[in-house]
This record gives sequence, C-alpha cells and structure tokens, in this order.
Amino acid sequence: MGFLLILLHINLVSAQSCPPEDTLAVTPAQNSYNFPLVNNWHGVEIMTWNIKEFARHSTTVNLVNEIIADGLPDVIAIQEIEDMSEFTQLSSSLPAYEFIHTNYNSTNLDLGLAVRKDCAEILSSQTLFPGDGWAFAGRYPLQAEIDWHCGSSYLNFEIINVHYKAYDEGFDQRYEASEILENYISDNPNTNIVVAGDFNDHIDDPQNFNSLWPLVNSSNAYFVTTSIAGNSYHNSFPWGSYAGLIDHILISAPLFNENENGNTYTLRLDDYMGSSSYQNYISDHRPVVWEIPIEATDLNLGLVINEIHQNPAAVSDADGEWVEITNTSSENINLNGLILRDNGNETHTISTNVWVAPDAFIILGAEGNIEVNGGVSVDYEYSDFSLSNLWDEVIIEHPSGVILDEVHYDNGVTFPDESGISMMLLSPEMDNSIGGNWMAATTPFGAGDLGTPGEANFSDDDCEPLGDMNDDEGFNVLDVVILANCVLENTCESNCASDMNQDGVANVLDIVQLVNCILANSCGN
Repeated sequence: MGFLLILLHINLVSAQSCPPEDTLAVTPAQNSYNFPLVNNWHGVEIMTWNIKEFARHSTTVNLVNEIIADGLPDVIAIQEIEDMSEFTQLSSSLPAYEFIHTNYNSTNLDLGLAVRKDCAEILSSQTLFPGDGWAFAGRYPLQAEIDWHCGSSYLNFEIINVHYKAYDEGFDQRYEASEILENYISDNPNTNIVVAGDFNDHIDDPQNFNSLWPLVNSSNAYFVTTSIAGNSYHNSFPWGSYAGLIDHILISAPLFNENENGNTYTLRLDDYMGSSSYQNYISDHRPVVWEIPIEATDLNLGLVINEIHQNPAAVSDADGEWVEITNTSSENINLNGLILRDNGNETHTISTNVWVAPDAFIILGAEGNIEVNGGVSVDYEYSDFSLSNLWDEVIIEHPSGVILDEVHYDNGVTFPDESGISMMLLSPEMDNSIGGNWMAATTPFGAGDLGTPGEANFSDDDCEPLGDMNDDEGFNVLDVVILANCVLENTCESNCASDMNQDGVANVLDIVQLVNCILANSCGN
C-alpha cells in the first residue's frame, strides 16, 4: 500500500472511531433512578459485582438492567448467578453487551461476564483449574481473552472471574486458591491479566490472618483495591459483622504502568435507591470499579510486506509458506497485537512480542521448525492463516481496524507466480500493491527453493552492472520503468544500481543514460 493511501486510511478511521460511529444504543428497561455513569471512551472500565443469588426478586432484572444501562462499564464480572433463565433475560434486554457464563451443573452459583460489543470483543473463554475444585469451592474461575479498542487505543487482556469460599471455615481454601492464581500469573509473565471477583476477605489483614497473602505478597501481581482498602466508605460488603472491602480487582505486572493513572472505587448504588431497597431487591454487595486511560497506540506506519513465499516446492505448503516484513521507519516496531489476515475468513492475531528494528527483516511462517519448513529461520509461527497458490491477500491490520500494509497478488497476471520461488519487492520504498514492483527471487536458500528470507532482497553486489534495476541480468524497458518510478518517488537511494553516471544522485540523466545504453546494446559494459 502506498504511503499516502495509508495516511488517508488512518485519517478516515481514527478521526471517527472513538467513540465508534456504530455505537450500540443501550435503552434501559426502566428509568426509576439516576444511577451514575461509569463509562469513559478513552479508557477501560472493569467492574466486579456479586449480585446476590441473582435474581432474588421479581424486580431484580429490570433494576440491574437500569444500573448497567446508566453506567455503561466496558466489562462486568458477575458472581452468584442462581437462576440462568433470569440471566438470559438480562442478556436479552441488553443487546449492546455480549454475555457469557459458566454452567457448573450443580448447586454451585455460576459466574458470568458482560462485555460491551462496540468497544470490546471476547476472543475466547473457558473455566480454569479443573483439578482444583476444593480450593475454589467448585466455582471454577471463568477466564476470557478480550480485545478492547477505541480509535487507535487498544488493550488485549485476560480477565479471570473468581468467587472464593466465604467465612472463617473457608480460610484454607482461599489461601490455596490464591497460591494457584499466583502460580498462574507467574507462569504467564507477559500476559495482561485482570482477576476480578468476590474474594471474601480483606487484603490489609496481617500475614498470619490473610488468606489472600500469596497474591498480596506477590511481585507479579497487585490489588488495585489497595488504594481504597481500610476505608469504610468503600466497603463492598457494608453490612453485618463481616463488613469490609472483600470484592477486589487484581492485575499482573504488565499492567502496572497503566495503573499509574488508574482509579479504583466502590460504586455505592445504595446511595441512589436506599439501603433497604438495594439489599432486598438486588444484592448485599456493592460493585467495585477499576478504570484506566489507554493512550493511542502507535500505528506502525513503517511496516512493509517485502517478500512472500506462497508456493514452496521443496516442502509442502503447510510447512514452507512464509511472509517477510521489514521496517522502513526509524523506530523499533512491535508486532504484538497486530492481525495477519486475508479478505476471507483466515485471520491470526500475533500474540507475543515480535520486534522489528529499522531496516531489519523478520519472517512470519506457517512452521517454525527449520528441519521441516525448508530451511527458514522463522521469527514467529502463525496459525489459521495460509497463502493460496493462485489469488490471495496478505494484510497487516491494527486492532483498531487500520490497515498498516496489504498485498493482493493475482495468480501471475501482474505479480510473479512461480512454484518454489518467492516473490520479492524490488525496494521496500516502492508501492507493493503494484505487481510490476515485484520480481521472482533468484537466490537459493535452505532446501533448494529460491528466496532471501530474513535478508535484504538485493545485496550491494547487485549494483553491478549499473542499470539492472530488477537484477534479472538483462537490460530492457522494465529497468527503465523501475528507474523512472524511483526517480519520481525519490526512492532510488535504496537501489544503488540506479546511479548510472555515478554522480551520487539518481535523476533524469540516469534515465537518459539507461535508455541510450539499451538502444546501443552497451549496458553493463
């Protein structure tokens, strides 16, 4: 994609995407109270809420609907779902949210999640720790991977919804559950993890009396509720002898920086409808909210699809396909979170840090094992994405929806299309959407296919002879076209074969000299 086209696309998308133009309307089932707004488009709001034995009264569904419709938090972790038909009714009444839930098929109260569809997407979900039913009192944690985005602001994170065993007799179960969670977080040091739920204990108790101590004392995790712990105004369970802050939100180390500007508070819904009404019709727990601003993400304009091996011959397509990416900017670019896809149903989100230094070349491949992939050192192995041998698209997309680069090859009509030979861009500075700016590779690699995986497509030796712009060992009108294009686009400096008269600059004089030597059949002499 040409640089101007990329800029135009970004301007169109980012200028209208936060809030999204297709924001889904949320219409409350009733309007009896003036509950507070939680939502802020330029950040993420995560709310945990134990809605006691939901639904405990005939009015509960409508009241909870009104609270969510007024507050509009992005993500809600819900505990104590007793009647699944009532939960389904709540879900149906809020089509702007996606609801998921556990199904324990027992007397245990279920867990649920609600996520705003217009700014977040649930990528996957499951229950965790199937062998640890005692520690979690049979309420296995509900885990989901979520992509949140607004404009060019983006956050991928994993949320874990928990409901620990209550009261003094549950101390050992809570302690073991905390150890299990701490080990899980430590085993996933690069993952943005949020644990939200009813922990049924205080985080500011002394060590010997603190069932949450493995998490409180962990260097890999932090309770964002620490800032409000011990302040009775923020008690999430404000009634009776166990009154205190027992509903918490915990984050893993990769989110510590985001939390520097974060805010945590208890949503005192009983202030709006009266303590007695809230307890009788909704719950004995107040929700706890954590909100953080998310800065706009770098749109990585320097990424260029530089080489494509769509039809390997030395090994199978499933093992030998790869795409080479380069970076024409002056900054390191991280591919983590970017989407590799075509125009069909094939899509893969890059899930680990893959850094591309300026002028470096990295390989995204179908198979990471160099012994079976044709001899390619793959920097990142993708799945759920393949390259057709005929027509196909290679698209790199930002999670916000901005296309960072794309190539649509065309079964040999304008793009190279030879079995066992990669197609490579004549220069990273050229428009890679034009088939004439690509050529078939000529350099053997690995098991015998032709290509330059992980390296520049042309070396300094390719300057000899001067004028052979596409390195095909011949001189013809194609070389003139390539030279004229790079002179017009001021990109010839990336191809040293362009300086025919060796005066340090490529310009119209070099074009004239190349045309003359072709006519005189004297190029390369």
